[in-house]
Amino acid sequence: MNEIQNEKLNGLRELLLLQAEQEKMGILEKAKKEAESWIAQEEERISREEELILKDAADRAEATRRRQVMAAEREKAAEGLRLQNRLLSEAVSMLEDRFCRLRERNDHVRILAGLIAEAESALPESGGLRFRLAGTDAPIGEAVAKEAEALLPGIEVRFDPDPAPILGGAWIWTADGRRFVAADWRNRAQEMAGTLAERLLPML
Repeated sequence: MNEIQNEKLNGLRELLLLQAEQEKMGILEKAKKEAESWIAQEEERISREEELILKDAADRAEATRRRQVMAAEREKAAEGLRLQNRLLSEAVSMLEDRFCRLRERNDHVRILAGLIAEAESALPESGGLRFRLAGTDAPIGEAVAKEAEALLPGIEVRFDPDPAPILGGAWIWTADGRRFVAADWRNRAQEMAGTLAERLLPML
């Protein structure tokens, strides 16, 4: 080859190399833009996913908080009811104890006779009454019967010496045993639980 041909070959090689470099730069630029576009799309997608995850977490946290608040309120209400029931139960027990201490009074016989007379109003046309007392009160049974008959003219009142399973007060039956009134102190205290509740609960 002569010198002119060598120069032409070198020029052609340089041209091919330049074109290859340009194509490479074009490919790299295109790849870069595609990569940037893909990254932007992925970042946007990830951002949306993060928003959804954050919203779901916030919703779950709020639901959990509401459940906890509701559970706390229920527990508070239940604790309040337990306290009310305990106080009412204690008040009824104290009332029963006060009733039992009526035994210490001089007019205890008349009090028991009054219970029997009161029971007679719930047992009209009884044809007579019989009653039982707590074992502790058995010694005054006949005196109570006599006092009750004085309060109930024309009605026979008999004392049954068999002790009733009560702390105080009386159990009263009609003469035929078909009707019965529990006028013992525990029953009377329970009957007054409603009144006690009306007075105590507003104070809590």
